[in-house]
Amino acid sequence: MSAELLDGLNSAQHDAVTHGDGPVLVIAGAGSGKTRVLTHRIGYLIRERNVSPFEILAITFTNKAADEMKQRVASLVGSVAHKMWVSTFHSACVRILRRDGSRLGFPSSFTIYDQADAVRLTGYVLRDLDIDSKKFPPRSVHATISAAKNDYVSVDEYADRAKVIYEKRIADVYREYQARLLKAGAMDFDDLLVNAVELFRLHPDVLEHYRNRFRYVLVDEYQDTNRVQNELVMLLTNAHRNAFVVGDSDQCLPTGTLVRTPTGEVPIEQVREGHIVLGTGGRSALHPGVVTRVVEGRSAGRLVEVHAGGRVVRGTPHHLVFADPALPSGRWLVYLMHRGDRGWRVGVTTTVRPSRSGRADPGYHVRLNQEHGDEIWVLRVVGTRAEAGYWESFYAAEYGLPTACFHSVGRRGVLDNALLERLYRELDTPTRAKRLFDDLDLHPDFPHHRAQGGGRRQSLNLTMYGDARGEVSLHRVQWSSNRLDVADRLAAAGYSVRTGKSMSRRVETSRRSYVEAVTLARDIAAAGDLRIQRRAMIDGRAYAFTPLSHLRVGMHVLVERDGVLERVPVDAVHVEHYEGSVYDLEVDTTHSYVAGGVLVHNSIYQFRGADIRNILEFEETFPDASVILLEQNYRSTQTILDAANAVIANNTGRKAKELWTDQGAGLPIVRYFADEESDEAQWVAYEIARLHDSGTYRWGDMAVFYRTNA
Repeated sequence: MSAELLDGLNSAQHDAVTHGDGPVLVIAGAGSGKTRVLTHRIGYLIRERNVSPFEILAITFTNKAADEMKQRVASLVGSVAHKMWVSTFHSACVRILRRDGSRLGFPSSFTIYDQADAVRLTGYVLRDLDIDSKKFPPRSVHATISAAKNDYVSVDEYADRAKVIYEKRIADVYREYQARLLKAGAMDFDDLLVNAVELFRLHPDVLEHYRNRFRYVLVDEYQDTNRVQNELVMLLTNAHRNAFVVGDSDQCLPTGTLVRTPTGEVPIEQVREGHIVLGTGGRSALHPGVVTRVVEGRSAGRLVEVHAGGRVVRGTPHHLVFADPALPSGRWLVYLMHRGDRGWRVGVTTTVRPSRSGRADPGYHVRLNQEHGDEIWVLRVVGTRAEAGYWESFYAAEYGLPTACFHSVGRRGVLDNALLERLYRELDTPTRAKRLFDDLDLHPDFPHHRAQGGGRRQSLNLTMYGDARGEVSLHRVQWSSNRLDVADRLAAAGYSVRTGKSMSRRVETSRRSYVEAVTLARDIAAAGDLRIQRRAMIDGRAYAFTPLSHLRVGMHVLVERDGVLERVPVDAVHVEHYEGSVYDLEVDTTHSYVAGGVLVHNSIYQFRGADIRNILEFEETFPDASVILLEQNYRSTQTILDAANAVIANNTGRKAKELWTDQGAGLPIVRYFADEESDEAQWVAYEIARLHDSGTYRWGDMAVFYRTNA
């Protein structure tokens, strides 16, 4: 076996790389080497298992990640890596649909509509159906259609589910929107995924072709797959069962972090299952909890160090703490704001400013309300307006994000509403905001403030310790609004909807088990198309679940002094590079513990970003799947659920290809003509080379070539 394939791998990484046939779920902590595992797994299949590079499909979520993976695979197997199917879901589906999309009525040269094109088409449909675009903003309507597609809900299914006028009008737009795409020979980004699934379902021979073609399917960032992406993976792998999926855990604390126990502070690396640690049960007095799992991994990346009240906690960027994000007055902040029917923008405001009622409120609350925004993230807090203006200009220039307000009502700006709508329609702000999120370690699920209700999407509150009954407070799940359409959806799904004040509607219940509360919240949110707002109630004060990377100087966290939790301001936040072991704990029943003197939330595997339905389907499809936790290795069916959340150019005309060989290579001349993507020719060339050259694949100026006939 080639030494460089296995050199430097720990035992769990070695097991993952050298795994035989069959399904496997790899759970990777931050920096624990998942990319190394994926690339070396591919190299192992090619070099040691004699698998054709063109029988491997490797999926990741960004083009940048795909390019990096190709480079790393190339260092192991040579330049053939650049011809392999290492791509995003969307890129892979484009190639599939270019070849066989005609079976669904699309030309092979179909057009791909980007976000701006899709929103523009939605606007045309709204206009032609005589639907008021003020009540049904094109971007918001398209976002609803996009969400339906990502959840693999067809036009007919959506129409059947529509119970109120609003949903029925959306269904009308959805149907006409899809009809116009088909007539134009076009697909939007979501259609690339949905139509690939439809192609496989409606034409088993096409599915069989790709199942035979891709005998090994590897998926990175499995925790981020949506319903339709997961369906693609299941369809491609449920016959040969060679699914190799890798997902992240996102909360870890480094070696040396001191964890509070009844007998004093203990380094986290010495904590074991069954040990008692101290956290909160909803009150300021510390409460014991039992450690039910210790998760160890390795990190090689950014680490956030937070100083507060004389205590210091260090952790990976998305380790959660309980925090009050309100800031002291007299300072300025730069923010990133999102509005579903517009997009993303950056702006500045004071930390505290008067609301309409004259009450002093957090500045970003007021700004979000004024612009009818949905969510807001604080990027930076500074001392002067001039410095805030500098950073606003910096982020706008660096990331290509606008600073223009989302609407012009009550303002004296140069741009009116029509021009503002055009600006946000024509700029791809979601892609640009994603880059900012990555660079600043922002997490999309944890804005500093989110609008509670509104016409686009509402929130469901999941409040840890939200019901004071019990030694450890119960956990409350609650929704309240005057949106009757949402109430009807929840009632139709079987939830008890009660009438509140001013004829509002509400759903409210409590659970003793936090895991049960999480599961219930997910189900209610799915039924009502709601966002889950996560927080904790401690001694009557609400604290948001906040990643360490989101903390800013002046925000408040809870630190422990003499067995009691105190609310103190954050004094400093630093980011450093760290390489070494990292840990997290699962704690029953408090789901919290004091680390570095600061109260933190534990991992709660069932509440990670992964769609639990996908994990369940993986388990149902592959009940004998191996589960490998990097740094640990074990096999079991139930383990998948226990560990899952740690996870979990338009070619308008083709020409015939001709394969030919260098006469000096001693191989016969082979001609191959097909209306296929060029990689098909490469695949044949590879097989010829393997047959005639003892499995050694030589490409380019050695042995086997392919070219396009003029």
